Amino acid sequence: MSIVESFKLALSSIWKHKVRSILTMLGVIIGVAAVIIIVAIGQGAKTKMTEELFATEENAVDLWYEPIPVEGQDESEMSWEEPVLTSEDVEVLSKVPGVKAVIATNQGWGPMVYEDKQGEMQITGVGPEFFTARNIQVVEGRPINSRDTDGLNRVIMVDTKAREKFFKNKADIIGEIVDVNGNPYKVVGVYESPIPEQYRSEDGEMLMPRTVISMMFGNREIEQLAVVASDPEKISETGRLAAETLTKAKKLEDGQYNINDFSDYEKEVDTVINLMTLFIGSIAGISLLVGGIGVMNIMLVSVTERTREIGLRKAIGATRGRILLQFLIESMTLTSIGGLVGIGLAIIGAMMVSKWSPITATVSPIVIIIGVGFSAFIGIIFGILPANKASKLSPIDALRYE
Repeated sequence: MSIVESFKLALSSIWKHKVRSILTMLGVIIGVAAVIIIVAIGQGAKTKMTEELFATEENAVDLWYEPIPVEGQDESEMSWEEPVLTSEDVEVLSKVPGVKAVIATNQGWGPMVYEDKQGEMQITGVGPEFFTARNIQVVEGRPINSRDTDGLNRVIMVDTKAREKFFKNKADIIGEIVDVNGNPYKVVGVYESPIPEQYRSEDGEMLMPRTVISMMFGNREIEQLAVVASDPEKISETGRLAAETLTKAKKLEDGQYNINDFSDYEKEVDTVINLMTLFIGSIAGISLLVGGIGVMNIMLVSVTERTREIGLRKAIGATRGRILLQFLIESMTLTSIGGLVGIGLAIIGAMMVSKWSPITATVSPIVIIIGVGFSAFIGIIFGILPANKASKLSPIDALRYE
C-alpha cells in the first residue's frame, strides 16, 4: 500500500467516525489556536510598546551634557553649568559621518488664551530644519520658516490636540490671534505631533521660533541638540560619534556629551514580553498535551476495533512496518486537520484583537508553517504507542478476535 493510499484510508476512517474525530481534534484545535493567538498578541504588544516608548526618537537621538565628577566629591555637592550651544556646534555636528540632519530646540511653558478658552501649553522652540528632520506632518497652514526665526516673528503652530480644544468650531484657524504668556501671536499652522497622545500635555503642544522663545522666556536660543541618523539601524553608533565630536569641538575637560541609548532598555522590554508570552503560551500548550493524549486514546480504540482488519492485512502479506506507518499516518492526519482548523481560528481571533484593541496582532507565515508542523509532530508522538500495538498483533490471534 502506497503512502497516498494510506492517506486516503486515513481520511476515510476519520470521515467514517466524524463525531468521534471532531471531539478528538478539539484539544488540538484549541491548543494550536490559543498558542498562536498568544504569540501574535505578544508580538503585537512588543511592537506597540516599542513604538510608544521610542516614538519620539524615530531615527533621531538627543545629546545631553554630563559633568565628570571630581574624585572624592559627592555628585550632590557638584556645581556645574551646561556649555552654551551655538550655530557653530550645529555646523560641526552636521559634518559627522552618518548624520543626516541636526535639530536645535529650546523649551518653555506658558498659558494660551483664545476667546473663552485657556490652557497651560508646552512650547517647543524650533527652526525650519525641525519639520523635515522629525518628519512632522503639517495638516493646516505652513511650517515655521527661516524668516520667522531670523525676523523674531510672533507666530505659532498648534498640534491637532490643541486645535481640537481651542478651535473646535472654527473651519479655518490660520491667521487667528491668540494670547500666549500675555503677548499676541498669530497661528500659522497645525501639525500632527509625533509624540503619542498619552504622553502629551492635557491642553496640547505648541511650536514657536526658537529665537522668539529665547526672547520671551530669557532662555538660550539652543538648549537641546539632536542628530538624525541616515541609517536608523545605526542610530546609537551615530549618536555616540556625534556626542564625542561635540565634546572635542567644545574642548570640554570637566564634562562630556552623551546620548540616551535605549538599546539595553529595549532588550529588557523584549525579554519581559517574551517571557510572559512563553509562560502564557505554555499554559495554553497544556491543551495541546491533552489533545495529544486524546488522539492516543482514540487511536488505541481504533486499533481494538480494527483488530480483525489488521490480522487480515498481515495474513495477505502486509509487513509490520506498513501497519505501523498506516496508523501513524492516520494519527498525523487527525492532528494536522485539527492544527489547520486551529490556525484558521487563530487568524480570525488575531483579526478581532486587531480590530477591537490598540494592539495589531498578526499571524506570520512562519508561525502557520510551525503550527502545521507541530500538529503533525503531536500526531506522530502520540500515535507511536497505538501504531506499535497494531503492528505487533499476531495475524492468527487478530483473525480470531471477536
